[in-house]
Amino acid sequence: MEKDKSYQKLLGKMLRIERLGDILYKSLASKVKKENLKLTYERLAKNEQETARNIENEILALDKDHPILVNSVIINLAKLICGILTARQLTWILKTILKRRMYSKWCNIYSDKNKEFWHLLLDHEKLQHELLSPLWDN
Repeated sequence: MEKDKSYQKLLGKMLRIERLGDILYKSLASKVKKENLKLTYERLAKNEQETARNIENEILALDKDHPILVNSVIINLAKLICGILTARQLTWILKTILKRRMYSKWCNIYSDKNKEFWHLLLDHEKLQHELLSPLWDN
């Protein structure tokens, strides 16, 4: 099977997005006072971790020898930045990212690669909107 480098590159980007999302949600959970919002952010952080594992599995299914690298510099920098920013600033960043509905757009292009995998990603994106929209609209 010929390796699709652009698809593998996209999967690597998605994995970084999920890892950064995990950091963002954990930081928000630590900064908000409303218990329901804190629990929602904690649940979404776990969902980011699960989605990252799904992406890792997709990467390995395409190329079992592909190294899955964690850039600790980026991770540590993201933790530092999230630690400095306020919950309001982090919420604005999160809203801006979620408005893009990246997985929906990418699904239209790549879903033929693995429909089940892309269905999981769409469910992940949908969950974030379902849980956060009512809380943010208040």
